[in-house]
Formats: sequence, C-alpha cells, structure tokens
Amino acid sequence: MAEFLDKLKVRIDKGITTVNVKSKEIIERQRIRLHLSELEAEKKLVCQELGNLTYGYYQSSGGEPDFTGGKKVSPADVPPTLDKWDESVLEVLGNISNGALKNILFEDTARQFKVTAKTLYEEVEKLIPESEKKGQNLQWLGRVLGKFGLAAKKVSKRIDGERETVYVFDKEKTRSILESAALAGERSEREAKPGKGVTGAPDMNAILAGCKKLTEIDSKIDKLEKQLRKIGEKD
Repeated sequence: MAEFLDKLKVRIDKGITTVNVKSKEIIERQRIRLHLSELEAEKKLVCQELGNLTYGYYQSSGGEPDFTGGKKVSPADVPPTLDKWDESVLEVLGNISNGALKNILFEDTARQFKVTAKTLYEEVEKLIPESEKKGQNLQWLGRVLGKFGLAAKKVSKRIDGERETVYVFDKEKTRSILESAALAGERSEREAKPGKGVTGAPDMNAILAGCKKLTEIDSKIDKLEKQLRKIGEKD
C-alpha cells in the first residue's frame, strides 16, 4: 500500500508540474500575441504616413506615380493631417510620457498612467488660443483619442462624490503611437511653410525616418513570431 501511495504521489506531482508549465506557456503566448497586434497596428499607421509622404514628394516634383494599380486616388483616400486640437492632445500626452505633468494624473505606475477626461481636456485647452476654440468638449476629446487609438480603455470612477470618466493609457503603446503621429505633424508643418527646393515637398529625412521605424517594427515582429513558434515546438 505504501509503495502504491508513493507512486500515486509521484504521478500527481508530475501532473501538477505539467499543468503549471502549460499555464505559463499559454500566458506567454497571449502576451506575445497582444504585443504583435499592437505592433501590427503601429506598422499600419507608419505605412499610411509613408505612403502619404512619398505620394506628396512625387506629386510636388511633377511626377504621376500610380500606387493604386490604376485606381484614381481621391482626397478621401488620404489620411487627414493634424489640426491644432489634435496636435495639442498629442503634445500633452507626449509631455506626460516624458515624465512631466505628473500632478494631473489620477494614477501612475511603471506600465500605465490614468487621467480623468476632465483634467486632460483642461490641460489640452490651455495650449489652444481663443480663436481656435470652437465649442469642443469631452466627447470631442474621446473622438480624438479614438482616432489615434491612444487610450487603452476608459472607466467610470466616483471622485469627490462625482462620477467621472478616467482614461487608461499604456505607456509603451502611447510612446509608439506618438512617434508615428509625429511624422504627420512634421509633414503638416512643412506643407504650411515650404522651404528650399520644390515648394511644399516633404522632407526626405522624414521618409527615411519612417522607413527606419518600419524596419524596427518588422524586426520586433519577426523576433516575437520566432518566440511564438519556439513555444509551439515544445507542445
């Protein structure tokens, strides 16, 4: 009987170990897949901006490139440039990502920060001259955040007896999106203030910076896919 119980204990221990290993592998797969989906979304933004910059470069230099396989490109197909309100939202979030404005945060951890919609809106409004204020409100702020995919989620919290919306931002994802959006901001500024050379032509440095960013994203995606395959080989 003792021998039987010992063998049974060994089998149970082995089973528990196997379950623990499998659980860790499942969690790791989910983490990698989540990171991959974020990188793919970031890659899409960079590709859109690169296409925008490249098309503008050829168009301003008198070229007639066909990037659509014969389909005529209409203004609606081109992503909109940043306006003053977009730029102000990005600037405030950029300041927060760089360690400033900690006093306005509802919560700040190593991986994410939280800020109430009301506080964020008030901080953005400080950067806008009176002539640019056209009745924007908290709903408008939500649309801007949604357009750029910035807020990870929003929750409702009771603060000082009042129900308020709190936006949750993933720090790494926010920095990546802000870097991509900066390309659009640089392009808007160059188009508004043409410099030397072809009038309104995008700076080639911005195109090269976008290509470099795209290469870095592809490298990260490749490494994560290899990790995912490696985990699969253990099964």
